[in-house]
Amino acid sequence: MFRALGHYWRLHLAVVMGVAVATMVLSGALLVGDSVRGSLRDMILERLGNVHHVLLSTRMFRADTAGDLGGSTASASMILMPGSANHGERGTRASNVTILGVDPAFAQMFENGSLEFDRGDGQIFPSVVLNRSLARELQAEVGEAVLLRFEQVTEVRRDTLMGERDAGDLIGTLRGTVRQIVPDDGLGGFGVVASQKVPANAFVELEVLQRALDVGDGINTLAIGALSSDDPADQVGRLLTLDDLGVRLVIDSEGQRPQIRAESRDFVFRDDVERLIAGVAGEELTRVQSYLANSMRFADREVPYSMVVALDTTRDPSGSTLETTRGPVTDIGDDEVLLGRWAADDLGVAVGDTIEMDYFVVGPREELETETSRFTVAAIVEATGLANKRSLTPDYPGVQDADDMAAWDPPFPVELNRIRPQDEAYWDRHGATPKAFVSAATGRRLWGTHHGTTTAMLIGIPDGVEPASRVASLSNDLRAALDPYGQGFRFSDTRADGLDAARGATDFGQLFLAFSLFLIVSAALLIGLLFGLGVEQRSREVGLRAAVGFTNTDIRKMFLREGAALAGVGIVIGSGLAVGYAGLLMVALRTLWIGAVGSSRLFLHVQPLSLLIGGAIAIIVSLFTVWRTLARLKKASPSRLLGGGTPSPASPKRRRVARAATWILLLAGLALIAVGFVGGNTESAGLSFGAAALLLVAGIMGFNLWCRSDPRGTRGLRRGNVLAAMAARNSRWNPGRSVLSVALIASACFVIVTVAASRHHFGNELEDRDSASGGFSLVAESDVPIFEEIGDLDVTAFRSLPGDDASCLNLYRPGKPQVLGVPASMIERGGFTFQKQIQVEGDLENPWTLLEQDLGEDVIPAIVDINSAMWILKLGLGDELELEDQRGGTIRLRLVGMLQKSILQSQVLISEEAFRRHFPDQVGFRFFLIETPFDEATAVAASLEQELGDFGFDAKTSVETMEQFQAVEHTYLSTFQLLGALGLLLGTIGLAVVLLRNLVERRSELATMRACGYRRSRLARLVTLETAFLLVTGIVIGAGSAMLALSPRLAHLRAPWDEVAITLAVVCVVGLTAALLAARSVMRMPLIESLRSDR
Repeated sequence: MFRALGHYWRLHLAVVMGVAVATMVLSGALLVGDSVRGSLRDMILERLGNVHHVLLSTRMFRADTAGDLGGSTASASMILMPGSANHGERGTRASNVTILGVDPAFAQMFENGSLEFDRGDGQIFPSVVLNRSLARELQAEVGEAVLLRFEQVTEVRRDTLMGERDAGDLIGTLRGTVRQIVPDDGLGGFGVVASQKVPANAFVELEVLQRALDVGDGINTLAIGALSSDDPADQVGRLLTLDDLGVRLVIDSEGQRPQIRAESRDFVFRDDVERLIAGVAGEELTRVQSYLANSMRFADREVPYSMVVALDTTRDPSGSTLETTRGPVTDIGDDEVLLGRWAADDLGVAVGDTIEMDYFVVGPREELETETSRFTVAAIVEATGLANKRSLTPDYPGVQDADDMAAWDPPFPVELNRIRPQDEAYWDRHGATPKAFVSAATGRRLWGTHHGTTTAMLIGIPDGVEPASRVASLSNDLRAALDPYGQGFRFSDTRADGLDAARGATDFGQLFLAFSLFLIVSAALLIGLLFGLGVEQRSREVGLRAAVGFTNTDIRKMFLREGAALAGVGIVIGSGLAVGYAGLLMVALRTLWIGAVGSSRLFLHVQPLSLLIGGAIAIIVSLFTVWRTLARLKKASPSRLLGGGTPSPASPKRRRVARAATWILLLAGLALIAVGFVGGNTESAGLSFGAAALLLVAGIMGFNLWCRSDPRGTRGLRRGNVLAAMAARNSRWNPGRSVLSVALIASACFVIVTVAASRHHFGNELEDRDSASGGFSLVAESDVPIFEEIGDLDVTAFRSLPGDDASCLNLYRPGKPQVLGVPASMIERGGFTFQKQIQVEGDLENPWTLLEQDLGEDVIPAIVDINSAMWILKLGLGDELELEDQRGGTIRLRLVGMLQKSILQSQVLISEEAFRRHFPDQVGFRFFLIETPFDEATAVAASLEQELGDFGFDAKTSVETMEQFQAVEHTYLSTFQLLGALGLLLGTIGLAVVLLRNLVERRSELATMRACGYRRSRLARLVTLETAFLLVTGIVIGAGSAMLALSPRLAHLRAPWDEVAITLAVVCVVGLTAALLAARSVMRMPLIESLRSDR
């Protein structure tokens, strides 16, 4: 075997290199996948340092919680706030900034971590540390001023009456001096969201941010090191106090005996928390709901701005009652009101009269609306007992702390000119003591929110029990019953989740294998071609062995052993080349193709297993190719092989079948093209590809038939075309080789042209409501929620739950995607195009209404862009995505519709009603789709960013958004096109090998022609024309079939035809150069020796 390998070393070397190429491509693709995953893993580990877990909260909790973990576990108290940053002098702005207030322990959780907050000489403002990415975006240097803007913290829910919604109350500002700029890796890139994009981080001292937010020693984030507990979430959750969870217990001594008043830090108890407290507290309980009436009117008299309380019982656990001159009130009807003595006298009403009450309610868009209700005065209660308790009203900021009513600073509009001297006198004496009482049912109906209704709960203390003891026991019972992760807290196994997400939404190994498929097939065909040439060259040897008794099996085994040896050498070489090939691809990914990955921090990671897998696949492909080549030996007799022949051509019957199939495929392809023209379906890429594929196969089969037909068809050619005729006829010398070469070149050209045509650029079609933009010209997001109307523009505002990017722009696997609440106005408006949707009874004119379906408890209909669903979230129609809601439960988002390639690829869409029910802590609007003339979109975006810059408003045109998504697709297409071009070069090399082998076999013929008077230059032109014929035939079949199929769409395409032309030109030059070199090598053979070789 080794002597045979050495004797035919030139041809075997070519086989080895073919195997090496296949191995390089296979293993290299797998290494790319390993490298992307390894790089994502490295980024996670670098950005987290020694942080393993993170406790996040929607409200502030004690900074001392970190100390409660004990000294054995590293931890750091933090405040994380989304916001924006402005350069203090240049005016440059950055949105989507993470502002981190950190204590000294944070830097210690990173190797060589250091944050410099010491003020420099003459520095007035506190120090700010920026990471490199943010500093670059702001063009900021050390010593320069920056302004950080963020949402102010409030304990009153913003979507309630007392919630602050004005910009002045919403936005906090911190001016600082850049003290240090840290690298993006390590602590500079810290973040709790898995993304390859470096977060824009601004670090300040924890105490500085606490003062700016006015939260005392509160924090909203706790970074935690490794925990040894089997249930770290439970271990950390147990450290949280009842106050951390939003419930306060206060001893109330205003009545006949002490009682306990349970208050919510949010000023309104959630319904589930209220039920839990009631279950723990027992039967001796009174629920209180406090609200503000703008006006109580009777006839021409009015009492402005009065507190009204709704009670579920007229006697509280302390024994206090609502007293009238006739005794205590026992009940309040649904349309009745009990007026306090002061208000009744001021209005001049008597029992049985009807009064009107005006009050604000919060509308569906968080706007205040005035409503009016009529009540019958059921009784007039004296200013004693329950009617004289100021504690029934919570200490609302801006109201309770005012010395007089004129000093009120509430979040709702107040007409101070309506306040009378007697109103001020009442305030001075009684403060916010309620002036009227209604039933609990009435209060819930008029003023209830989706959060809850009750503002306080009065709990009795059993006889003989000390109030403090009762508070302690009740606090313990409530703390044990309350799940912290249903009260706005979220425990994240940040490191484990990040490493899991690092497996990636897209498997780049499989992706590059798919991209390289044609290159692998080309290498396999080249291996078969080269090995087949070797077998043909040794046909006499094969025939001799068969003649002396060797069976076909023995002969195939011999060649298989040789093939295996050659494959083994090729795999070793190819594995080394694979490392370099993968390294080059990684360089391309972080430079030329950075649009697809969005990160320059992707580096080579070599996994031996991938080299083994790639090598194993390569040897299987190689040996299969060799086996298929050897299978043809069974068709040749020993006598034919001894004569140097090859297997006989196909039978006439098979040629007739092939001819019929060729015509059928050709006509089918032309029919599809006609459908594209006649049916007006000029935008169907699938139709074009199908037609092109049919024409390609028909063209290759037609060329195969031509090669195997009667060669006498060229007799009628004129003298001037003799060389061309000879070149064309000589392609029939070995039809199998010629067809294989043409097929390789045609297929590669087909891939290159169709891939180029697949590139899509967006233009005026986005103005249509059914397009990818939905008719919206702008897409915008804000860091701080916006409650007011945005100018006079047509804006559709969405509620937004922050989360992972679910689009192709995120390399990490999204564990918790961003969720948008679709308003009813958007559902009614419609827009976009649905690729798929579930089937429902009757005609469904507007698929958006699927979001309003009732699918059962905790099952919510959802809509996702089809690209995000299939490739990133790995979901199909009807599949479900599980998420944790903000009440501690698990909800299932069921996919009921898929949008066709839209600007909403990063989000999961549910109805606003479902959003508010399951994510009540997300108030306001942070995501916006804006309708404005498309030619004005850029100017409008700039104007809005300037006007709403304090909110961290960032607007992009729909065209920019779609081009950003398309950049990923275009990068993948460029990769596919490049690897297809490499496959085309392999095909060209195969063509050169075929040419060289043909010339070697025909050297006697060429020598005879030389002896008969043909000049060397003329023979060289003949050889070159033979190569050019096959090369041009392959290009015409491949590129021609693709272009012909694309003809219905050519007017709409903006493909890079210049790149296609350059690629094809390079291939032509390489092919013709190879032909000239081959012709030259053969022409230099001595004439006499060539003639003697024919004896």
